Amino acid sequence: MSTASSPVRYLLHDGELIDYADARLHVLSTSMKYGVGVFEGFRAYWSEEEGELYAFRVQDHMRRLLDSMRVVEIEGPTDIDELTEQLLGLVRANDLRSNLHMRAQVFVDSADGKPDDTGPSTVYMAAIPMGNYFGATGLDVQISSWARLSDRAMPPRVKSIANYQNGRLALLEARRNGYGAALLLTENGHVAEGAGYNVFMVRQGRLCTPPSTESILEGITRDSVIQLAQKELGLEIDIRPIDRTELYSADEIFVCGSAAEVNHVKSVDRTPIGDGSQPGEITAQLQGLYQQAVRGQLDSFRDWVIPVYGTAR
Repeated sequence: MSTASSPVRYLLHDGELIDYADARLHVLSTSMKYGVGVFEGFRAYWSEEEGELYAFRVQDHMRRLLDSMRVVEIEGPTDIDELTEQLLGLVRANDLRSNLHMRAQVFVDSADGKPDDTGPSTVYMAAIPMGNYFGATGLDVQISSWARLSDRAMPPRVKSIANYQNGRLALLEARRNGYGAALLLTENGHVAEGAGYNVFMVRQGRLCTPPSTESILEGITRDSVIQLAQKELGLEIDIRPIDRTELYSADEIFVCGSAAEVNHVKSVDRTPIGDGSQPGEITAQLQGLYQQAVRGQLDSFRDWVIPVYGTAR
């Protein structure tokens, strides 16, 4: 059963199931007036062979949600196991058996909406069917004229809702100019990340990605890719600053994130990457490994997934 506007019936409000259409936040709350809120985006993947839905690295996401709350000073829940079970319970209540995008959001919901309010907070969770966010054809990327947020201004390592205006502006600019995605540079001119996704490049045979000190979100998918590259492919990772011009001469580039998954970049500022169409060898290997990992098919990374319905063999 679903509402007219959603393929699911229920959302979760402070641990209680509510109808999708009944989710509300007052227009004069601190979150609405000042953007005071944090969130996490999760994925779950349906395995037709096993008849099971696998939720990917949920507890790691919940841990980062609590870290974000701590940094931006929002009072709220602190039990990772309880939050995890609430999210999985929401999926079961909606009886969802397809690839999903899930979301947990914590808002400061004070009645008078003062900017220095740290509580009370309210927690909403959602689980919505979603396939590949970008499609499988690769991305034409623009280097944005907007700079990535500095840690001195708005901490980019946390998933603060307000931070995402930065990436939104970059994405809108890219779309106006005929690109499918955007990458942002730091104030110092180093490559930071995309509009909601981390970035990797292969150059001179080395897999490289910017460090967490280059104004990036400390991505869980990024961490997954690093571990897969090291343990499954035996690659060493260069975690170092990357200059813009390095991208133009890269052998391969890909972006990654919970929604973005692992998607190859075809061009940067109209400069073809590799053959300009297909993912490179390392990118293709990591795409395959990631899709196996999120479905519980890699024994060494089985602890990354939770079988939602408990039917996995």
